[in-house]
Amino acid sequence: MAYASGVRLSSLAGIVGAGVGGYIGYSQAANVSDLTPVTGALILGGVGLVAGSAGAFLLKSLMQFLIYAIMLGVVVFVFQNQIEGMTGINPVEATLGFLKGLGLPVGALGGG
Repeated sequence: MAYASGVRLSSLAGIVGAGVGGYIGYSQAANVSDLTPVTGALILGGVGLVAGSAGAFLLKSLMQFLIYAIMLGVVVFVFQNQIEGMTGINPVEATLGFLKGLGLPVGALGGG
């Protein structure tokens, strides 16, 4: 039973991760690099799909997945310059821009 719930959670988390990553890549690609919006969406959507589904599948519970997402955010923050060098998109600036677009007050976090 726990295995089945982990599979459903990983599928949902993969879809959500791909959607959020794809949207961030599509909306921020032209702003922060010279990538086309479709290329940015494919790159960050693929990263979101793999990170979301793998994390949820391996952890198999919502609370463990939330902890995984926080840890992934810390790693992305620490290695943002290396990620920007590989993809041309600063993941922190792109995420803060996405959250600001949703209406969340992220101006005090140093970007967006």
